[in-house]
Amino acid sequence: MTDRVWEDLLSEQDKRVIEKAGYDKDGASSWESRGAGENPMVLVIDVQELIVGDDVPILEAVEEHRTAMGEIAWDAVDRIADFLEFARGNDIPVGYTRVVPSSYDDPDHEDLAIVDPVAPEQGETVIDKSYASAFYGTDLLARLNRNDVDTLVVVGNSTSGCVRATTVDAQQHGFDVVLPQECIFDRIEASHKIGLLDMWMKYAEVLETAEVEDYLESMGESA
Repeated sequence: MTDRVWEDLLSEQDKRVIEKAGYDKDGASSWESRGAGENPMVLVIDVQELIVGDDVPILEAVEEHRTAMGEIAWDAVDRIADFLEFARGNDIPVGYTRVVPSSYDDPDHEDLAIVDPVAPEQGETVIDKSYASAFYGTDLLARLNRNDVDTLVVVGNSTSGCVRATTVDAQQHGFDVVLPQECIFDRIEASHKIGLLDMWMKYAEVLETAEVEDYLESMGESA
């Protein structure tokens, strides 16, 4: 059974509501919010230098970049690196996004680079975006449809921001969404836990990374 990282935030009433209303088994009542398809793609959201920063406590990391998360990010980066290696080994496609803030005139600035441990391999798509959702103002939807992708496995950051926005838009465009919880991060622990809870209840499968790897392995075997 999945270890739900948000459980310590829930009151007894919260737990009873989730169980009695069926969110624990069925997700959202108005649309299909749980499940995974047969043609997944891993999407790595904004794991960039200005967001990751140095491998130091976050209060030190923000001294260089106010968006940096330091050790919080690096703990997830290490897990993402292993997860991407596993996905590629099972012939699961991998794509990336980069956020390019309006304050940067040069899209090739070193701050915007994806950090080395999870850098794209040759031929993997990197989509630049200006807003939270990977779908807004980009050609991501067309790319997914062209390649018959039916499921997005989303990793990266931030749980409450770009991951959430991308997850909601993906679900609204008819894709299944799977979130390996150890491969997602946020600068605020409460935002991270609540963001995962909300997405699990309404928009996505939230699983431990090992469970997602089992799913990807089964898809690779059936390809």
